[in-house]
Amino acid sequence: MVEPRKPLDEDDRRTRILIVDDEAANLQALRVTLGGQGFDVAGFTHPDDALEAITPGAFDVLLTDLMMPSTTGVELLQRAHERDPHLSGVIMTGEGSIASAVESMRSGAVDYVLKPLKLSNLLPILASARTLGRLRRENDQLEQSVRARTAELERALEEVDRQAAERLKAEQALMQAQKIEAIGRLTGGVAHDFNNLLAAVIGNLELLQRKLPSEAEPCRRFVDNALEAASRGAKVTGQLLAFSRTQRLRLEPQEVDATLQRSDPLLRQALGPGVDLEVSLKAEGAWASTDATQLELAALNLIVNAREALPDGGVVRLSTHLEPDRIILEVADTGVGMTSEVLARATEPFFTTRTGSGTGLGLAQVHGFARQCGGDCEIDSAPGEGTRVRVWLPRTEPPALRVEAPPEPVATQRDGLRVLVVDDDRHVRDSLCEALASEGFLVRWASDGPSGLAQLEMETPDAVVLDYAMPGMTGAEVARRAQASHPHLPIVFLSGYADSLALDQIEAAAVLRKPISIADLSRALRLAVG
Repeated sequence: MVEPRKPLDEDDRRTRILIVDDEAANLQALRVTLGGQGFDVAGFTHPDDALEAITPGAFDVLLTDLMMPSTTGVELLQRAHERDPHLSGVIMTGEGSIASAVESMRSGAVDYVLKPLKLSNLLPILASARTLGRLRRENDQLEQSVRARTAELERALEEVDRQAAERLKAEQALMQAQKIEAIGRLTGGVAHDFNNLLAAVIGNLELLQRKLPSEAEPCRRFVDNALEAASRGAKVTGQLLAFSRTQRLRLEPQEVDATLQRSDPLLRQALGPGVDLEVSLKAEGAWASTDATQLELAALNLIVNAREALPDGGVVRLSTHLEPDRIILEVADTGVGMTSEVLARATEPFFTTRTGSGTGLGLAQVHGFARQCGGDCEIDSAPGEGTRVRVWLPRTEPPALRVEAPPEPVATQRDGLRVLVVDDDRHVRDSLCEALASEGFLVRWASDGPSGLAQLEMETPDAVVLDYAMPGMTGAEVARRAQASHPHLPIVFLSGYADSLALDQIEAAAVLRKPISIADLSRALRLAVG
């Protein structure tokens, strides 16, 4: 007698994915690709047809486009949760923004991916989404079983409650990590694009500045003003990178008061009318091992939070002072204050202390920044009594004064040096080539990694200027292949992207952040060649 086959266990059956994309070609490509990976796939081009197919437990993951003619992916996910609250949602789009990413996460999506999709990125996201859905179903099953128990099982009930709480905590931690990772990927990509634009703008402005005669007024003044504005734009992209998932602090000795004084105009501008800023910096000459950009951003976030707590205007106080072995940065306001419940969660990512607005990232950034610097963040607040945030940083010694030798004559340092520039952005590449040629270098260029490697085989340059984020083959991969055949080839990376962990594996390579001035690039090349 043949025994009937038992139902597949949750871990044994294949993941069931429902795909919704109004572009039939995209839908078909996803169905074929994911079906080939062993998934059970169903797909629809119309959201209403997809909703009809959703019943409790019918699918593990909903993979939906964000922008569709009749609705949005956010609205579709909300309607889908009415039919199956355990269904995990992943939203994909080719036109993402920080606002749409935050909205997607708050609507219940477990992740947010940008088109064109990469299978290597999509597969772990789908696996995490399925895991999250299973955790939700298990929690509901536990709750239902608990309700069915009798009073005689009280001790067993307490144990089940404990396990449910641990699983809920794991689910929340997983979702929080996915939210931060999604925002980080999007923000890093936006910053990369802006850095490439600014690199081309600054490079061409510097070339124009060099060609203008000193008496060419007011043209020279116009160019100087444009350069100053572009440099401020570069600082904004640095702040965007603060939220990138792989952005690391560049911890260096910084004089805290001097750094805050440089950002004073920006802080006052952020307050707006009706709110006064009182500044009292009493840590003059004290240094901390920190990141200057992140320190300015932390102060800006605290100032903006204080402003939002003053709907009717008031005073925000920014101060510093010294305590044994540490520097205290404090921002206090006379605003509405926080309840104890809000205060307990104030530094959680995506938990906003504002009513009806805010992303919930400001205080989280301040708290994370302080911890990474070896310090901490403390908040005192009560309803009607305002808020005081104290950020303390360990003191360090100022950097030793370096006496640089006078530069050698220009002709012996740069004339005749052959440089290969590899960058996929035509505008950035053109400005780099023109800039280096104006410095006396002999320049060749390539528009991608394979072309650059082919040029290396034809003629070995004295140095390579290499973009990091290129399609098909990253700069890190190009560098590894180049150094395999030319072990002592100097390489100077130009990166406008936060994710530079792969660059650490390249030996004897200099890393410069886009945008960069002609003089700094020329100096880096001379140092690399030796």
